[in-house]
Amino acid sequence: MSKEGRKCPYCGKILKHPYWVHIQESHPLDYQKNETWIQLFNDYTSMGMDHNMSIMVIAELFNTSEKDIEEYLQKNNVI
Repeated sequence: MSKEGRKCPYCGKILKHPYWVHIQESHPLDYQKNETWIQLFNDYTSMGMDHNMSIMVIAELFNTSEKDIEEYLQKNNVI
């Protein structure tokens, strides 16, 4: 992340927190892809959020099960 802020991976716009709001509103098809989970998990854990809490928050944001998120993160060698 630059000093200015995180760049949107889809359009390059400099984003403010929470960056996923921009992705949800401006890039809804991309937001639905699971790869957003990786960046959110990394962001949350780097801010000191517990592993399980991070997964729970992501599950709530995406209305999916914690198990699905954890399996996806394991499959992609994030956890």
